[in-house]
Amino acid sequence: MWNYMKSLVGGDSNLQVEENGDNKGQTPDDQEQRKGLFKQLSSYVGKDITSMISLPVWIFEPVSFLQVMSEPLQYSALLDKAVASTSPYHRLAYLAAFNCGLYSTAIRTKKPFNPILGETFEVVQDGDNGFKFIAEQVSHHPPIGVSETTTSEYTLQLETELKSKFYGNSSEVEIAGTNHFILNKTGEHYTWGHLVTSCHNIIIGYMWLDHYGDLVIENHTTGDKCVLKFAKSGWLGAGRYTVSGEIMDSEEQVRYRLVGKWNENLVLYEVMSNGQNSPNGTTIWEASKEQITSKFNFPKWLEDNVIALTPEYEKILPATDSRMRTDRRALEAGDLDTAGKQKHILEEKQREDKKARVAANQEYETKYFNKVDDADHKYRWKFNGKYWEEREERIKAASSNLNLKI
Repeated sequence: MWNYMKSLVGGDSNLQVEENGDNKGQTPDDQEQRKGLFKQLSSYVGKDITSMISLPVWIFEPVSFLQVMSEPLQYSALLDKAVASTSPYHRLAYLAAFNCGLYSTAIRTKKPFNPILGETFEVVQDGDNGFKFIAEQVSHHPPIGVSETTTSEYTLQLETELKSKFYGNSSEVEIAGTNHFILNKTGEHYTWGHLVTSCHNIIIGYMWLDHYGDLVIENHTTGDKCVLKFAKSGWLGAGRYTVSGEIMDSEEQVRYRLVGKWNENLVLYEVMSNGQNSPNGTTIWEASKEQITSKFNFPKWLEDNVIALTPEYEKILPATDSRMRTDRRALEAGDLDTAGKQKHILEEKQREDKKARVAANQEYETKYFNKVDDADHKYRWKFNGKYWEEREERIKAASSNLNLKI
């Protein structure tokens, strides 16, 4: 769900994607680190290594996967447009555009930290187009993260269950889970799944990412749907980034078509009575063109909303928030030795907690998302609202000592 989609392993932090692999920009240290990584992973070729081994800290970027799940919200204006549209087909088109935006953010080749079981992350934006985002790591084996974004107009839930395989010089990340978008006023319920993400040239060459597969966005209320196809990059980069789609009514008659690239834009064409596209399309989404200046290649939205942590804000965050992770904070400060040690401490504590539960014959209980059965929509997780109640209590406690404006 969600950068949704970073590679399981990575070494270069460059955003640029080359048309063919080479060793551009690599230092001798980079090459030695990547060779060492291959030695560590060589016995796992063809296997799912998502939670099997502890990876060296130099391949990580200073965010956890829960933070990455919030990154597509820089394109939340597309969700607002979907809500405001009076056309059921345009609503599907804007949801398709949001997914292009989602995958356009998943281009960095550094790996986010695996969330600790019970880890949480929040983003709160005030204003007319504000939203509240909360994510929780609800399972460690298999690794599952769930997030819910709410506004006065809609509810968006993203569910990600990561599975990854290492193939020597490449890896693939497959994500299970169903994503949900619900209009609060009408109750219209949309769902869609995930793509496959491949990371190429992990050990030798210039690393780059590719997203491919079909996304089927269904309106369970009307029966309309959008089938959005992300092409797999061919030999020498043929077809890379290409996206095409069809928006169909409940009778599966094609009403609109979508054409574009997931790293550039998406154009909507109405289908005429003869089955051809209308001559003039409408660009409904364009990728951000801001210049990246962060040393971690983070966009400004991520820097401002996902990474930033003031002393005042820190006082109202729970200890489980991703920003509070000691390994993440050390890596952000550039202290790789401390980051590696803290990562090991967190992983060992997680193992010891599991041993204690097994010894006591206890199942792990999630705190904010409860697993439910919904055969119609595969709505597996329900947010119980407790997180925002607890947050209000923390704000009240902090406000008694400081005049906070959060």
